[in-house]
Amino acid sequence: MKVAFVLASFCLVLVTASPLVKEPAASACTIDTSCDKSNYDVTDLKISFSPDPPEKGKNVTITASGTVNKEITGGKIKVVAKYGIITVLDQSYDVCDLVQQIGKQCPIPAGPLSGSATTMVPSDVPPGKYHADIEGTDQDGKPMICLMAECQL
Repeated sequence: MKVAFVLASFCLVLVTASPLVKEPAASACTIDTSCDKSNYDVTDLKISFSPDPPEKGKNVTITASGTVNKEITGGKIKVVAKYGIITVLDQSYDVCDLVQQIGKQCPIPAGPLSGSATTMVPSDVPPGKYHADIEGTDQDGKPMICLMAECQL
């Protein structure tokens, strides 16, 4: 359950802006989009992790910034996270509930947006690669986010 919380916290920052640009190869955490970005609600996302790679038993801060192309008044985010072949999280979240957890509120106005979240990586989390697929739609059912995230612990 602790692993699921860390991944959900990681994904929480990611859903505040979207589709993602792949991070530099030196990063132990990578973000990549597998979808057509041309019609997404949020673009030009930049993500950073501190420290990178995250360390067991220590805090990790994930910071995201991007451009919201239209006002977002609601929607759903689906997160499926895996450790190897084991699914550790398969859940849908309300966009407005998620953004409240990082100090933002709906409606999310058009324009620049940034946010960050800090969470402790449990010391008993197994080492290895964690993979998350994240898809979201806005209040109109239009694509808001579609990405893949991987982090090596």
